[in-house]
Amino acid sequence: MDVSEIRLEKALDEYNSIVNMLEPYGESAELIDAYVNRGCVLYMLGYFTSAMEDLSIASEMIDDIESDGARIDAGTFVKAHATMGAILYEQKSEISIEYGNAISRLPELRSDSKHFDKAGIIRLCIESSENLLDCEYPEDAEKFVKKGLSLLKVSNDSWSDNRLIQLYTLLGECLLAQGDLRSASECYSQAIEVGTSLVDSSQIEDMEQLVVPIISRSQCASNLGLMDQYISDLELAIKLLEGMLEINKFDNTDLLVHMHQDVASALMSKGMMEEAEKHLMRAVTMGVDGVKDYILNQTDPQL
Repeated sequence: MDVSEIRLEKALDEYNSIVNMLEPYGESAELIDAYVNRGCVLYMLGYFTSAMEDLSIASEMIDDIESDGARIDAGTFVKAHATMGAILYEQKSEISIEYGNAISRLPELRSDSKHFDKAGIIRLCIESSENLLDCEYPEDAEKFVKKGLSLLKVSNDSWSDNRLIQLYTLLGECLLAQGDLRSASECYSQAIEVGTSLVDSSQIEDMEQLVVPIISRSQCASNLGLMDQYISDLELAIKLLEGMLEINKFDNTDLLVHMHQDVASALMSKGMMEEAEKHLMRAVTMGVDGVKDYILNQTDPQL
């Protein structure tokens, strides 16, 4: 058992005691918070069924209390429903209702809300939007992304800037899934601008976070018929990934081979055979099966 697990087990014991102490007094905001806290700890420990039971009890209590005219803190409400959404995602079940409940009070969520600070809200927005996008709910994902972005408007620290890359990329994914290629491309450009600045100051946490929006923007450019940008973005992504490969921070050579092939094909379509050959030869040096066949299929036999 590692240190984090030990801490979670200790927290579970503490919340068990709090729940046992408060239960005899009936429904209250304090008991709801205790159930939410215990449910979240159970979720982090991987006890999904028990976590869901606690969070469902908390949700029912919230409904009871609010039906009498009281108002439970937005942080408690969002934490309960978003965590249930995350559990359902892990269980490959329908997530839209629970995340929809969380979204209903997302605008009220503040950095001083219960169960949250500013960083916690941003992490929630990133995780929730990723889950919703994976389950093909881009409109709901967009609401979480925009909430996260709204909290970073005046931030200028490296942690926040690294989260900006993620959020702008996710917003691009949301817009792309809704068919808005140009707006998606603009979001990817914003992510790239922030990421490039972090690279220049040696503060980027993960170079792949910059590569992803570059590749995504290249695909938008291809679909929009902007071949020069498509080629330029792919070549930039290749350069960054090969730099990572050299220092053992990237090992997916298959992806690089396919990217070299895609650039070569685009260059050939523009008649730029010499440049295309460089990419094809680079793919060959990576020693992936099938590359030589690809070259034979792509090269004009009359040349």
